[in-house]
Amino acid sequence: MIAQQINLYQDRFREKRLWISATQVAAAVLIAIAAISIWSFLLQLDLQQAQQRNLVIEADRDRMTEELSAANAELARLLKDSRIEIEIEDTSRQISARKKVLNFVDANRFGSGEGFSGYLVALSNLQVDDIWLNQIRLAENFVQIEGSSLNAEQVPGYFDRFSEEEIFRGNRFDLFELSRDRESEWKVDFKIATRELLDG
Repeated sequence: MIAQQINLYQDRFREKRLWISATQVAAAVLIAIAAISIWSFLLQLDLQQAQQRNLVIEADRDRMTEELSAANAELARLLKDSRIEIEIEDTSRQISARKKVLNFVDANRFGSGEGFSGYLVALSNLQVDDIWLNQIRLAENFVQIEGSSLNAEQVPGYFDRFSEEEIFRGNRFDLFELSRDRESEWKVDFKIATRELLDG
């Protein structure tokens, strides 16, 4: 009979422990996969939100572009609309023509200067920039004056100067009107008249 002794305390017979088990590796892999999935989901969510914000920004940009185009078109239309300039030019020509007539009267070219020319001479002496007369009605003891002004605040000062002319002293103007036409809001119209106009 053969007997052999075996040393069971040798290193090859000892139980060996693994630092990382298969279960731990699997758990780590699952955790990594879950983290990557969550990260991908968050990135996708951020991407969708960024795309929505981009759509809103593009819509605002398009709206502002349309508003700017409309404003430019309106500005171009207003610049092309020269009706106001035409009216101002026409009014300036009328003012110039009336001033020439008044200057003509002031130079006594209507003869002796008697009759109603005294009123015309007095009115020509009261010339004020941006104020012009449209109609003058004269009769015995009766005066009516209609005109226009670019500035309503100048009208009272214009009539205050009537006392500077001797021919208007003693005349009482009982009618004084100021009006503005919607079609020509750039000027104000005025009318004054003596009592005879009210009575007649």
